[in-house]
Amino acid sequence: MFAIIWKDITLEARSRETIASLLVFGLIVLVVFNFALDVTPANVIDLAPGLLWVAIVLSAVTGLGRTFLIERENGCMNALLLAPIERSSIYLAKLIVNITLLVVFEAGLIPFFILIYSVPIGGNLMALCIVVLLGTLGLAAAGTLFATVAAGTRARELMLPLIVLPLQIPLLISAVQATSMVLAGHTVADLGDWGMILVAFDVLFITMGWLAFELISVD
Repeated sequence: MFAIIWKDITLEARSRETIASLLVFGLIVLVVFNFALDVTPANVIDLAPGLLWVAIVLSAVTGLGRTFLIERENGCMNALLLAPIERSSIYLAKLIVNITLLVVFEAGLIPFFILIYSVPIGGNLMALCIVVLLGTLGLAAAGTLFATVAAGTRARELMLPLIVLPLQIPLLISAVQATSMVLAGHTVADLGDWGMILVAFDVLFITMGWLAFELISVD
């Protein structure tokens, strides 16, 4: 499992294609919404969280399948599935790689988000990072699992968003609400049901992916 993680991260570190693509796409989304909507200090807490998560989700969906496409393009996926390791370990390895890529992408996106929308982050930067991380775990868990299915289809670039985005609606709503609370000055302990939904979504899809990947094969 660690060999797969090291290989994928090394390839990305050399090319930087996925991170650069995600960051550029996310910035374009933020800039477009900045001109399309009248975001003012009076409504920034209401509008900015949704804009941030739209940028994160749309960018992530375009990049989550990349780790499997690399294996498919190089004809390595069948060899990987035949390797003497549990298939659940392959899922966990790809999940860790996707989480790493998304965290690096978000670390570059959030400062631009704060700058573009003049978000009053105050002393709640750590709370914002925790909320974003919780949302990222669920996003990566579901995306990694269904990227395996989408990679085996001809219209894989279209199939992954069609499968994943409807499933992400509860996660997206909870993440937006939790982010709004954080920007309003609340702590992580104050998130209540929204925080619980994020955690439950993460646990559900990580567990489901770990169990279901054993039954999934990519030709």
